Amino acid sequence: MGCQCSKQTPCCWDSQFKAAVLEAPDVENESSEVDQLPTFREFTLEQLKHATSGFAVENIVSEHGEKAPNVVYRGKLENHRRIAVERYNRMAWPDSRQFMEEARSVGQLRNNKLANWLGCCEGDERLLVAEYMPNETLAKHLFHCKAYNPCVYNFAVGPVGKMLP
Repeated sequence: MGCQCSKQTPCCWDSQFKAAVLEAPDVENESSEVDQLPTFREFTLEQLKHATSGFAVENIVSEHGEKAPNVVYRGKLENHRRIAVERYNRMAWPDSRQFMEEARSVGQLRNNKLANWLGCCEGDERLLVAEYMPNETLAKHLFHCKAYNPCVYNFAVGPVGKMLP
């Protein structure tokens, strides 16, 4: 069972198709977008307080739940770059050295299809800084959309009802 797809909106393929021909990505354009990102760095707590208006409630993008012990704030740096600041409680990463090492390691990864990490907070805080991606969160788009699209749902969740790796 499948659905109709067009060149502009490929979403799923009929099981009768044995192979799909995909257009190659624009590698030249992709690398230049990634090169425009600043290198991963450490921010001071004062810089991030200023960027988020003191971690104001009106700047909260998403709040933690049982499985995600964090709060995400939107903000703007002095250079007018829009950011998302993810604030973890200390129980999520009790060891500050381990937090910094993991943040630096993941922060080196760059891809124009991801919200890249721009930095973290120095000291005892557990704050990660990422590119700001507008239009809500991925979870809201996948699970709380108003219009049910079976192609997107089947692609993301899969035929057995579990998230695909």
